[in-house]
Amino acid sequence: MQMKPILSAVAVALLAGCGGGGTPADIAAKACDAQVQQQVQGQPYQLDLAMLASSMKDDGRGGHLLTVPVTVNLGLADQSVQQLECSVRLTGDPPTAEVLNVRFIW
Repeated sequence: MQMKPILSAVAVALLAGCGGGGTPADIAAKACDAQVQQQVQGQPYQLDLAMLASSMKDDGRGGHLLTVPVTVNLGLADQSVQQLECSVRLTGDPPTAEVLNVRFIW
């Protein structure tokens, strides 16, 4: 009978550790990163997710703009650093992110 309270406490602790996905900026940055993964089609790349999240600004059109340098073809002969611009719309509570546009600027 003492096992139920212990299992309940463990379950609550595990759920608390999962969190709600972070701040709206974190959610937007993760959505941008997922879109970048699709666009580079398996090529190695690197971006600073925390820096991307901290760059989030209102775009003046009901969305948000996130920017960060991104290294494409990481470790390959044709490696290049580009500027990533990602437009995102956040909706709902808890918020979800819809990526509207991703641009790589040379």
